[in-house]
Amino acid sequence: MSSPSVPAEVLRSARAYRELTDQAAPGLVEGLYLVGSPIYGDYRPGRSDIDFVAVLSERPADHLVRRLGDALAELGRRHPRPYFDGLHVTRADLAGPPDDCPDVPCIGEWEFRPAGRLAVDPVTWHELARGAITVSGPRPGPGDVWTDETALRAYSHANLADYWRPAVEKLRAGQGTVATGPTERAELMTEWFVLGVARLHHLLATGRLTSKGGAGRYALGAFDTAWHPIVTEALRIRNGAGTRSPGYDADPAARVRDTIAFAETALEAGLRLGA
Repeated sequence: MSSPSVPAEVLRSARAYRELTDQAAPGLVEGLYLVGSPIYGDYRPGRSDIDFVAVLSERPADHLVRRLGDALAELGRRHPRPYFDGLHVTRADLAGPPDDCPDVPCIGEWEFRPAGRLAVDPVTWHELARGAITVSGPRPGPGDVWTDETALRAYSHANLADYWRPAVEKLRAGQGTVATGPTERAELMTEWFVLGVARLHHLLATGRLTSKGGAGRYALGAFDTAWHPIVTEALRIRNGAGTRSPGYDADPAARVRDTIAFAETALEAGLRLGA
């Protein structure tokens, strides 16, 4: 793969993964694909992780799973950042719905799970089908990867209700601690909540997947201008550059309050759009 749009550090880790897995278990990994921020042109060095899907030639026996884990551990030692997060599936797994996929070897933030469900969901399947970056192996063709717009929408709606609503409630309960804590933590919360909820609202409103940055730009047009300061702040944090907000720097509590208020507003608006 030599696409100029893929950052060098992403290529470095992807190629190192292929080298290490080929050495550890020759012939097991048939294809490696990138999903997530790079496919939207929204990868941000220092902010983004690398999300991957590895396609295996067979369901791996225990000794091969251990070798995959060893290869990923070595990758983490060589290139600790960015994280290299993803899952290992067969082509048969991808041809059917994620709910039918068994637990598979997966990794998140260098925690390897021999059998887990990290990223075994409709978003991963749809990103793989629609725009994955092929590192190695054949490019997925029509019908190779299951897609279902209704299921994607239902999954996204449930994610708002089951994950984001409790998360926002928890943030509200602890907002004093966040506001008086390290600035970096408060900024991470703003980026995560504002762009994360906006991303799901975007899918439910438009039927299209987007990146965190795309979700922020969408929110600037989809929501009242009263929310522009906190959305702009989330995008600034995401991009890692730009003019700082004097108001939020002077009043960190306001950043947290506005983060919570926007997340609650966007969340309820998204839920009203229905599954």
